[in-house]
Amino acid sequence: MFAHDYTRVGFYMITLVTAGRRPLFGECRENQVLLSAAGGIVKRAWFEIPTHNAVIEASTLVVMPDHLHGILYVKEPLQNPLGRTIRGFKSGVTAELRKSLHAPAMTVWEDGYHDRVIMSSETLRAERRYIHDNPRRHCLRKAHPDLFVRVNHLISARLPKGLDWTGFGNLFLLEKPELVPVQVSRQATPKELSVIKAEVAEKTAVGAVMVSPFISPGEKELAGLMMAQEPGRLILLKPDGFPPLYKPSGVYFDWCAQGRLLVLSPFVYTGHREALSRERCLRMNGWVREICREPEGGDGKNTAAQ
Repeated sequence: MFAHDYTRVGFYMITLVTAGRRPLFGECRENQVLLSAAGGIVKRAWFEIPTHNAVIEASTLVVMPDHLHGILYVKEPLQNPLGRTIRGFKSGVTAELRKSLHAPAMTVWEDGYHDRVIMSSETLRAERRYIHDNPRRHCLRKAHPDLFVRVNHLISARLPKGLDWTGFGNLFLLEKPELVPVQVSRQATPKELSVIKAEVAEKTAVGAVMVSPFISPGEKELAGLMMAQEPGRLILLKPDGFPPLYKPSGVYFDWCAQGRLLVLSPFVYTGHREALSRERCLRMNGWVREICREPEGGDGKNTAAQ
């Protein structure tokens, strides 16, 4: 974090990656990571960090085959920036692995590390949930690599021309015979929403794929409704592009792993969340209609398209 004082009290999420993403620390089995002997050494060394610096608490940790995520809690101001402790951890693990594996020239880690300064209790809870769920997510991605594919410069007869599309997920959803646009105004009445829910449930039951930015509360509710049905599948238009190493979060990750999600965007990622203006929403709704081949100039009502 630019200009942050890394001697300060606080929680820090740390990510370290093995050199060349080599799976030194374990392997996936039944959506869980079974640690190797090297992985066990890494885990033990992490929780020994407080023995080297008593004001640091080694909190939540998950060791993956080729990386780790952990949270360090600095309880009192440090004499030296936190980076010194992390470098010491990396050096200590490297020395022990070189000795135990009889590989004196072995390179264990990529240079550097990634950190995130945790600024609130809500963020801390979210990061802990992410860390605890990481083995399952990682193993699902390894088991279904074809469903976690990002394609730049995507070409499809369905996609609006003149735009540079990127897709992530099950690209075959674009080839399904029935794509149905979903648009629900924030001003939709409960009665209007009830009608749309019935339409969505009926179309989802026969295999239709719903297409929408899924931005408004009503659209999000419909996404949950359709995906609760076994055949439910959706194409999501993303309003702010794809950051590096993107993957869906929350329930969208699970839907992706099941082959039930495709995320599309023609926007270039700028490094920060773009303002979701009315103009941008209207543009995306227009693209949805084009993807679904809905004629322009409809009546503008809150409907799941017929």
